[in-house]
Amino acid sequence: MKISVFSSGSSGNCELIRTKNLNILIDAGITKKQIDENLLEYDLTLNDIDVLLITHEHSDHVKSLVSLLKYANIKTFMSRGTYYALLKENENKQASFNLLKNRFDDGMIVLLNRLDNFDYEEINYLDLKIKPIAAFHDAAECVGYVLEADEKRLGLLTDTGYVHQKVIPYLLNLDCYILESNHDPEMLMSSSRPYYLKQRILSDHGHLSNQDSMATLVKIMGDKTKLVMHAHISNECNLSEIVELTRKTVFNEYGISTEGIKFVVLHDYKSEDYEI
Repeated sequence: MKISVFSSGSSGNCELIRTKNLNILIDAGITKKQIDENLLEYDLTLNDIDVLLITHEHSDHVKSLVSLLKYANIKTFMSRGTYYALLKENENKQASFNLLKNRFDDGMIVLLNRLDNFDYEEINYLDLKIKPIAAFHDAAECVGYVLEADEKRLGLLTDTGYVHQKVIPYLLNLDCYILESNHDPEMLMSSSRPYYLKQRILSDHGHLSNQDSMATLVKIMGDKTKLVMHAHISNECNLSEIVELTRKTVFNEYGISTEGIKFVVLHDYKSEDYEI
C-alpha cells in the first residue's frame, strides 16, 4: 500500500492511496487541476481512479468533487448526511445539483449504511475493505475511514472534536494512521481568531488538538504501526515543532516506544511518498 498526500489542512485535503489493484482518492478538497497534475507524477489520470471516499461536505474536502464526477466515472462513497448536505448546497446550481442526483441514480455515488451513532457497515470493493468510522465535527455526518488491502491497514481520521471510545476498536494496531493534530490550544487562544471560532474549534464537534491527538495515538498504536502522519495542521495555530514536542512529551509520559515508527507532519502541499 502506497500513500501520497496531495494536501492536508484548512486550504484543502486530498490523499492518494495505491494498492496492488486499485487507486483510491480520499477527499477532493483541492482543484481538479491540482489533482490532475499530482496524478501525472504517477502516470495516472482521473480515469485510473477506482474509488473516491468523501469524509464530509466542507469545501476543503469537496472543492473539486463536482468536477471530478463530471469528467470521470469514479465510484464515490459518502455518508447519507454528506450527500444531502451537498444537494442542499448546490440546489441553486442546477448543473451541479443534477450531476449529483444523476451520479446517485446511476450508482456511481454510494451512500454509507449507518448502523447506529458510531458504527457503519463495512464495504467490500474488489480486494479493498472500507470501514467507515464516526467522526464528530460541525458537518452533517462526518466520517473517517479504515482501509484494508494487500494485508495492510490504514486509518484516516480528521475533522473530529474527539475520538469516541466506541470508535477506538476499529483503529487498534493499524499499519498507518493519518490522524488530525490540528492546533495547539495556547496558540489558538492567543490568536487573532474571533472567540466564537475558538470555541468551535475547541468543542466536541471541532478539531483534535495536539494533546488529544497524541493521547489517542497512545491508545491505538501497536506493534504493526510503522507510519503515523499528523494531519490537518493549522497554519495559524500550530507549528511542526510543537506537534513533535507534544508527541515526545505525551509518549514519554506514557512510556511509549517509537522505535521503528516513521512520523510525518503533513502540510497544505504535497508530501513525500510512503509505503507500508
